[in-house]
Amino acid sequence: MALNTCYKYFCYKYEKLEGKQFSISDADYIVFHSPYNKVSQQVSKSLYAAKVQPTTLIPKQVGNMYTASLYAAFASLIHNKNSELAGKRVILFSYGSGLTSTMFSLRLHEGQHPFSLLNIATVMNVAGKLKWRHEFPPEKFVQTMKLMEHRYGAKDFVTSKDCGLLSPGTYYLTEVDSMYRRFYSKKDGDYTVCENGSLANGH
Repeated sequence: MALNTCYKYFCYKYEKLEGKQFSISDADYIVFHSPYNKVSQQVSKSLYAAKVQPTTLIPKQVGNMYTASLYAAFASLIHNKNSELAGKRVILFSYGSGLTSTMFSLRLHEGQHPFSLLNIATVMNVAGKLKWRHEFPPEKFVQTMKLMEHRYGAKDFVTSKDCGLLSPGTYYLTEVDSMYRRFYSKKDGDYTVCENGSLANGH
């Protein structure tokens, strides 16, 4: 229902601005916030493969990130198509709990370096970052979740100083004082990516 209502108003605004009815063929790509988009797959496999599939890499690899899911899907599209997106129209649909949703479109341009589509894709280094993930047993996940539950709404505590798994340049929480003020540190080193996708400082 949220998608139908959003789409209806999107078409209304499109016709008002462009002076013609919107057709799905006017969209080169469609970005959803859901990792799997099963409903849209069932409508048309060929349309899904052409317009949606290029957006699904990060959502399928990482899962539902809630607000970030839509933009992870958009990052997947830039990763997969980069320079090919110049001049293309992308429709984005974001859905939240309580039937809060929005649909909007972007017309992408190649841009100039360092803001070219190709350079943005290179700097994002999606494939490299997915490879840098760390695998942990379920027990470690449960232990971490219990710690987060214990700290939820808490104050006057210091976090672990172990930041060995963080990339250089990452900011991390070090302390929450008695007045709920949060303190952060930055891991030493510059976040510089080499051509082979590894970090330039030797990690």
